[in-house]
Amino acid sequence: MGREESITIETVQTNEHNEEKSTFKTNQQKNVEIKAKDSILKNLFNTIVMMIIGFLFGFILEKSKVYEPKFIRQQMIFNKFLMMKMFFSALATSSLSIFILNLIAKERYNKVFESYRSMLKSKSLLIVCAGGLILGLGMTIGGSCPGMVFVQLGAGVNYSYLTLVGGLMAGLFHGLLNSYLTGSSKPDAITSKTLFELIKVNAIIVRILFIVLLAAGVALMEIFVPWKKDYSFRDNTRPFFSVTSEVWQPIIGGCCLGSLQFFSLLLLSKSLGSSSSFTTAVSLIFPFKILEKFPYLKKFRFGLNNYLSLLFVLSVFGGSMASSFLGGVFNKAQSVHPYNAVLGGFLLVFGARLAGGCNTGHGISGTSHLFIGSIVAMMSMFASGILLGFFVLTNDFFD
Repeated sequence: MGREESITIETVQTNEHNEEKSTFKTNQQKNVEIKAKDSILKNLFNTIVMMIIGFLFGFILEKSKVYEPKFIRQQMIFNKFLMMKMFFSALATSSLSIFILNLIAKERYNKVFESYRSMLKSKSLLIVCAGGLILGLGMTIGGSCPGMVFVQLGAGVNYSYLTLVGGLMAGLFHGLLNSYLTGSSKPDAITSKTLFELIKVNAIIVRILFIVLLAAGVALMEIFVPWKKDYSFRDNTRPFFSVTSEVWQPIIGGCCLGSLQFFSLLLLSKSLGSSSSFTTAVSLIFPFKILEKFPYLKKFRFGLNNYLSLLFVLSVFGGSMASSFLGGVFNKAQSVHPYNAVLGGFLLVFGARLAGGCNTGHGISGTSHLFIGSIVAMMSMFASGILLGFFVLTNDFFD
């Protein structure tokens, strides 16, 4: 009996152990399934949010009319100030968004901040400056910006598809030669430093002063050059500020655009930017085996963030198209010469990829973070664009 009882006890213990193992495996499987489901839901949420932000981005830019090539070019020779008013307003609102987010969700903001810093750590100030200078030349020649290309496409601007072609060529050229281009100079520590770190002043004080200076600049521009003097209405009967308006006041448009930064950072942990979409697009044309030889292009081939960048610009296109039709201005903006569209598209995207960001990425996002590299890139863009604008100042070119 003793032996039978022993065997029975061992059998019971074995069964209990097997049941425990089975329960553990079941729980593990459930956890994996829950995590997979959470990941799918998170990716779906990020996709929807990115589409909404992209749509609004395109809608606002079209409504503010800063996508029109003539306004970009004429800003460079200070004949029109719609673009600068909107840019300063967007930058001020983006900076305010970052200031608020840094107070209410510091950990989330720091994650984005450090991610942006890590990108700049691999850059030299010379390369960032050179990229900005090239981008600025493209802005004046092509009357566009990397993100603005998709706004122009949506609004039916003639030859904007050629600007896109030039941009894709630049994305391919830069992607294939990136290792040679970036290997020519060593990273500079100052590129990834912030303005408040450089001058050793409290970040809150610097951010507040920066926002105040931008707001003052916008106010002064509007006082001396009222926006209605800069824009000739095609239809005066439309409402002032609605989805069917022909144009929005550029300061209102800039504030709306800059506020998108808050939601992008809060909901997606991502700064606004668009030029990487060109690299992602060209990476898709190569077989994977060939991409092994080009590691820079390869890293843009896979991953949700890369696909979201494409989805963002496609949504920008959709938002711009919706706005232009609602405002009754589809295909009414003056275009640039086809040759200028291709050359400008190439230069502005090549410059943006070389610098590591475009007018939105460096100009609004990076400068809002107050990174020295982004500030230098932004200043370089406008410096070269303005110099070229005055150098080739003729009625034929700027009309």
